Amino acid sequence: MPVPKIELGSIGAVLSPGDSGFLDTAVQLEELGYQTIWLTGGPLQSLRQIADVVRATRRARVASAIISVDRFGADEVSALYADLEAAHPGRFVVGLGGAHGPNPLQTLTAYLDRLATVPATARVMAALGPRMLDLARDRAAGAFPVLVTPGYTADARSRLGDDTTLAVEQLVVVETLSGRGRSRAGRSVSSAHSPPTRPASAGWALPTTRSRS
Repeated sequence: MPVPKIELGSIGAVLSPGDSGFLDTAVQLEELGYQTIWLTGGPLQSLRQIADVVRATRRARVASAIISVDRFGADEVSALYADLEAAHPGRFVVGLGGAHGPNPLQTLTAYLDRLATVPATARVMAALGPRMLDLARDRAAGAFPVLVTPGYTADARSRLGDDTTLAVEQLVVVETLSGRGRSRAGRSVSSAHSPPTRPASAGWALPTTRSRS
């Protein structure tokens, strides 16, 4: 049975915890009306940064995008969820992914088994391929692919069904000059799809505004 949908609003904003002043930015995004603030996982140095954003804001949901299961243990994530759920119920959405190795699906499945104290209704999964979409449908409240086409989105919705949240992340360049905007967008997309050449803990930021809708 699919897990019930999670309400994340029509458009969310993606924020890098590697940026200076990211807590102030989170507060501003909430004041602008964004219902969900997604924290990118690459620059995430500590799970404490997620807690800091939840505590700095009042109403917005804060979703990890993503917590890498290869970097942070299930016990750590469970403890974070328990602490935030007790003080700020319903506001932390546990976004998971980042499994590598010969069998990432098995790695994620085993991780979810250890994450029993985090309800499936509070989880979303990074997912692109059909088996990962199936896992998101069956073990979480939603799936979030990044930089995909409208055709892919339609196919993913068909596979997930109507009862699973599908949050798609796209990059938006805020620029008045079209040529410069295309150049910045091209660099950002190339960077996003390139194999990482930095340590997993290193911070990085794209010169764009990223939205999830």
